[in-house]
Amino acid sequence: MRTALYCRVSTDQQVREGDSIQAQLSALREYSKKNGYEIVGEYIDDGVSGVLLDERDELQRMLDDVRAGKIDLVAFTRLDRYFRNLKHYLNTQETLDQYGVPWVAIWESYTTATAAGRLIINQMLSFAQFESENTSVRIRHVFDFKKQSKEVLSGKVPFGYAIKDKHLVIDPEKADIARQVFQTYIDTGGISETLRKTEGLGLPKTQRAMKKMLQNRKYIGECYGIENYHDAIIDRNTFDMVQEMLGRNVRQSKKRKYIFSGLCTCSDCGRRLVGTTDKIKPKNERYKVYRCMGHYRAIKDCINSKSLNEKKLEKYLVENLKELAFGDISVKDKRKATNYEKKIANTEKKISRLKELYLNELITLDDYKHDLAAYKADIDTFKAEARKYRGTDKKALYDLVGRNLADWYWTLTEDERRVIWRSVIDQIYFDNDRNIKIVFR
Repeated sequence: MRTALYCRVSTDQQVREGDSIQAQLSALREYSKKNGYEIVGEYIDDGVSGVLLDERDELQRMLDDVRAGKIDLVAFTRLDRYFRNLKHYLNTQETLDQYGVPWVAIWESYTTATAAGRLIINQMLSFAQFESENTSVRIRHVFDFKKQSKEVLSGKVPFGYAIKDKHLVIDPEKADIARQVFQTYIDTGGISETLRKTEGLGLPKTQRAMKKMLQNRKYIGECYGIENYHDAIIDRNTFDMVQEMLGRNVRQSKKRKYIFSGLCTCSDCGRRLVGTTDKIKPKNERYKVYRCMGHYRAIKDCINSKSLNEKKLEKYLVENLKELAFGDISVKDKRKATNYEKKIANTEKKISRLKELYLNELITLDDYKHDLAAYKADIDTFKAEARKYRGTDKKALYDLVGRNLADWYWTLTEDERRVIWRSVIDQIYFDNDRNIKIVFR
């Protein structure tokens, strides 16, 4: 008999009971050998809860093999390793019944051959589901109480903090290093450069880990979505500046800073404009510009050969900010933005329906993943289009317009000017006819 061996264990279950994957596999292999069964597949969901069907990839793969006629029997150790949710069990059992594939729990005596056996199984799973839900409720109550007391819920703490009397407290020496990390990133504009300059201080050693540190809201005193949960190491303005730079993947030249890097886009081909310099003849002085490299590199698949002068762009924005912000918002643009937002909502509904089809075993896991990826790509496209046409009624922009920018802007440092424009501008579009279109946040 062609037999599929199914194993599952959640991390906490393995720690508490020693019910490891290896223990289950060993018992199932011995059972198959003893009964002369042919093992045609081992399906292992490791570290997955029994109530989360959409995360049990191996179970779905096994059911696909059942539908393909590759399996005659499914074997597992205990019923709670198979399912802890009655609805999911019944949906799965329907598939097994349709293809005439029985199952066996080798450490328990259950059968689906009789009405009494099926009733007992349903009752057992109902109790297992009840127990699982009650456990979740109890854990939530404990966590809620701890949150009200502003206690930490785990032993893992960010660099710069320590745990004292179940609360996060600042480690002064390490906190100074953490502040140095945030300032270094602001100064350099790059994660790799930040890693290099803070090497040897006991900090993260990979770009991914460093980015995670820079995004950790615990540094501003926020924990579990609750503000002022503990003392902050980083002030809010510094943290927000870092998030803005991370969101735009801003990179700066080691020699020069470009105020609008990451904001400028070629209207002709859609590429980001790259900051570089040109020479002023005959003085031989350099000035900063932004160009589309789709024209200047070997491919040359873009017609945009023009350069966007940084200083002229600054002057244009300072002198015309009010008109740019509020004089060019048409009813047509607002209507387009609304249409794209409706498309986003409709696509999100499609994702919900897709998940229901998957949970009810009406589509395969591969189909679910394929369609889900397509829907998410559509949403990203619709969001990008909506941003192009959305109205510019943001508070930061109103405040900037009302502060008579021309009186004080040129007294600021380059870093301060970068922060200002990133707080209000989403994109700057520039084409080969030197047309400039500003899309505000």
